[in-house]
Amino acid sequence: MRDLCINRNNHQKPTFHPLGDFLNPALALLGQGLKKSPIGQKLDFANHPYLCKGLYRYIMRRKIE
Repeated sequence: MRDLCINRNNHQKPTFHPLGDFLNPALALLGQGLKKSPIGQKLDFANHPYLCKGLYRYIMRRKIE
């Protein structure tokens, strides 16, 4: 479940599906909005395994800035 957005072949590096590249920013914006709401403050969306590795990195970068 962890690599839903990653396509792994035996002899290739991981590549992101176009749909995953499209959804990552949209989901990150949704997560930013939820973090600001009272409900979102009680939940930590960045730790759920269904998030793509790219989305997780994007969210973590946004937290650092």
